[in-house]
Amino acid sequence: MDPSGKKPRELGGSLPVPNVQDHAARPAAELTPAILHRYLRGADAPVLSSNTTIVPVVDLARLLDPAHADEEAGRLRAACEDWGFFHVANHGVTGHVINDVKDDIEAFFNLPLAEKNAMAAQGSSGIEGYGQAFVVSEEQKLDWADMLFLATLPPEYRSLNLWPSKPTTFRTSLERYSVEVQRVAAELLRAMARNLGVAEEKMTSIAAAQTVRINYYPPCPQAHDQVLGLSPHSDAVGLTLLLQVSPVPGLQIRREGKWIPVDPVPGALVANVGDVVEMLTNGRYKSIEHRAVVNARHERVSVAAFHSAKFGATYGPLEEIVGASGDGETPRYRTIGAEDYVKLLLSSKLEGKNIMDAMKINPP
Repeated sequence: MDPSGKKPRELGGSLPVPNVQDHAARPAAELTPAILHRYLRGADAPVLSSNTTIVPVVDLARLLDPAHADEEAGRLRAACEDWGFFHVANHGVTGHVINDVKDDIEAFFNLPLAEKNAMAAQGSSGIEGYGQAFVVSEEQKLDWADMLFLATLPPEYRSLNLWPSKPTTFRTSLERYSVEVQRVAAELLRAMARNLGVAEEKMTSIAAAQTVRINYYPPCPQAHDQVLGLSPHSDAVGLTLLLQVSPVPGLQIRREGKWIPVDPVPGALVANVGDVVEMLTNGRYKSIEHRAVVNARHERVSVAAFHSAKFGATYGPLEEIVGASGDGETPRYRTIGAEDYVKLLLSSKLEGKNIMDAMKINPP
């Protein structure tokens, strides 16, 4: 492990797969059973109406206001303990920063496939760039989606050769957005630390690095109810902040054995606890399985900003929670270096909470 925090060169890659946007643009007759076969899934748990269960909302402005901080911190604690997912309202990311990055992302995906590949095609030794991730075998089912995955913060982690040069404002708008979203993540983690009674820097350190996964989910009129845009999984990071670029619903979370839609809330971001926070809190805060479904007629675009510690850090239950003197909780998860953790992640496919199962000291 490199204690300097420098970004390692070889962390793991993904097998190449066909471009899904290109599939979706073809005439329906060309989407043969042979092509669709790798995307078709079996039946899963039922879906509850979003009107029956409401995902919590945390107001960041109130959380930072001394007059309302305690009350809002209680909402944050309940959201982290009971849900693992919540909307973030009044986050302070300005409308023009959000609109600019939305416009540039949509413009990128509207470019011809050859142009997108020429600028940002994913290489064979990593998942950064335009392509797909977590494909580890020729037999596994594929997601009905394409992605642009980029390291954004700290700046020295960026592979700028994979940042699109078209539209010409893309790099500027993504950089401004990434800095603002990192601020939101740090403020939420700081409040979580106070709720947990641990030193703030032990939580905010897991927002020191950021990557973004920009997802494009084409419509699939032939089999939208049999394909998935993103396989069920929990996020193997500290904290995720999601911008739902399109008004089209698609995000769903697994709760009590059922899938619950997380419909876009105008002006809000969606936050979710990652596996790293579950490890740090020894299971007090739990990462939650989620997935993305596909629409029959409309495309959907989203931007997930993943926050983690820099390379050189370690992940494991916090001493303040498990207790070095032996009078705390029994550690449920092992401790691992950030580099080894990323290698574990990139050698696996997205499948439920498989990373957390691998990290448990006494797995089921």
